Amino acid sequence: MAKYTLDSLPVELDKYKVITLDLDDTLLRSDKSISETNKKILQKAQQQGFSIAIATGRHPKSAVRVMNELGCLNENSYAVCFNGSCVVRLSDYIKHNDIVGYPTVFRTTANGKLVKTVAAFAHSFDGARVHGYSVTRGLVIEDHNPYTQIEIDTSDVGFEEIDFMKCDDHEEFFKVMIVGEEQLLDKIRKHLPERLTSIFNIVRSNPNFLEFIPNKSSKGTGLKSLCVRLGYAVERSIAFGDAENDLHMIQTAGLGVAMANGFDVVKAAADVVTKSNDEDGVAEVIKKFLK
Repeated sequence: MAKYTLDSLPVELDKYKVITLDLDDTLLRSDKSISETNKKILQKAQQQGFSIAIATGRHPKSAVRVMNELGCLNENSYAVCFNGSCVVRLSDYIKHNDIVGYPTVFRTTANGKLVKTVAAFAHSFDGARVHGYSVTRGLVIEDHNPYTQIEIDTSDVGFEEIDFMKCDDHEEFFKVMIVGEEQLLDKIRKHLPERLTSIFNIVRSNPNFLEFIPNKSSKGTGLKSLCVRLGYAVERSIAFGDAENDLHMIQTAGLGVAMANGFDVVKAAADVVTKSNDEDGVAEVIKKFLK
C-alpha cells in the first residue's frame, strides 16, 4: 500500500529537481493525447527549474515528438529509452538523427546470439511472436500480428521484417520482446529458463508484451544514470508510471508516483497513488511542488 494519499503527501519546495514520465497510460491519455492541463503544469515546472525527462520503452524519436508536443523540448531534454537500455540527450539525437554514431549518456545491448536464444524459446510456444529494436536497423518484426502492429503504430521509426533466427551473432539489440495473448505470456513467464533470467530484466509493459532488457537494465537504472548526468542525487527525482516496467523506477526515485489505473504491484510499491492518466494524474502531483 502506498505511503501517502494525494491529500496527505508532504510537500517541501525545492526538494525535487528531476521529473521522469512514462508515456502510455501515464502522461498519455487513453486516446494517446496529452491534456492541456498536463502541458501547462509541466511547462511551468520546467520554467521553475525542474528537468523534465521521458522514460519509455519506445525509441528516442517518440520521446522527441512527445517533448515537442509538451512544449518542453530544449538543449537539456533527456529520455530513458527502450525501458532502460539507453539514455539519450534528445538534442544530440535530433542533430545526428540516429543512435549509432554518437556517444549516448548510457547504453547497453544484447548480441544477436542472445536474441536468437530468446526467439527460439518464444517459438517453442504456439502463438508467441517476437519483435525487437536493433541498434542499426531500428524496429524489427517477424510478421504483422496485432501486437507488433501496436509497436509499429507507436514507434514513429518504421520497421523491417526479418527472420530472427538468421540475424548475425554480433548484431546489437537494445531489447527484444515476446508478444501474444495475455494468458500465453503468463504461461511463458512461468517457464523462463535461467539462461535468460540471469542476463535480462524481464518485465511486462502491458498484458501482451513481455520485454527482455539486456544486462538487467531498467528504467530505474536509467533514472540513476540520468540523475548523475544532471548532477542530482536520485533522491531528488519524481517518477511517474503505471506498469511493471516502471516498477524499479518508482522504487528508485525520491518520490515514486503510481497512476490510479496502474498495475496493483506498482501502486503497492509507490510512495503515492495519483489520479488516472485520463484525470491529469501527473499534474495533480507536480502542481503541489510549484511555487
